[in-house]
Amino acid sequence: MSSPVPKLYMLNRNYSSWSLRAWLAMRALNIELEPVMLIVGTKEIPDLGLPAANELMLRAGPTSKVPALHVEIAPGKTHIIFESLAIMEYLAEDYPSLWPADRYERAYARSLSSEMATGFFAVRNYAMNLREHRRFQPELFNERVAADIKRLSDIWEELRSKAAQNKGKNDEGFLFGTFTALDAMYAPIMFRFNSYDLASKVEGEHAQAYMRHMLQYGPMKEWAALASQETEIIPRDELPLPL
Repeated sequence: MSSPVPKLYMLNRNYSSWSLRAWLAMRALNIELEPVMLIVGTKEIPDLGLPAANELMLRAGPTSKVPALHVEIAPGKTHIIFESLAIMEYLAEDYPSLWPADRYERAYARSLSSEMATGFFAVRNYAMNLREHRRFQPELFNERVAADIKRLSDIWEELRSKAAQNKGKNDEGFLFGTFTALDAMYAPIMFRFNSYDLASKVEGEHAQAYMRHMLQYGPMKEWAALASQETEIIPRDELPLPL
């Protein structure tokens, strides 16, 4: 008897960068899952932070945050894994390819993943919103944003130039050649750069190629297609209209 399919609780795909990370990792590994969408921006639940939204988010788990992976470990008994990095560490126990095979590269990938999770706030002020297609807005661009993009460019250029030196061996265009959790961690940045016309600010031939590769990656295009079917607007996750 097969185990029940795990349920991944997510917020609106158009906005939820953290949901994307966990979903993308599972999709890249071809893990069957049941998405449970917690949709905000409806007539009944017009925005995050409202009592109705808080009640809805409680369905995800004790932190009221997404993503949350619900795994049935015994009949009628569910275990909840929350936080994107924790979900990916859980998956990596059965799918070790989710991290680089080399010990030191694996440690580096985890360090960079933690840096992404706890930093880059200037870039993250551009809310992930796949519905947006803006021209570059200089009034939103500042030294902190430029510094974040420079740091991202340096990381991507370093890792992709190293992977390219393998002359195609196990190089599928990702940061360590094949897809890892680190690629999932950077995935929302790709959508942000695309939505707010920031792609040209990325420095380096390899970094630019990596960004294009991620946006053309099948599961990323699948996510974007699913997000395009959503019509709900979450005011809290909308940037001001261009001047």
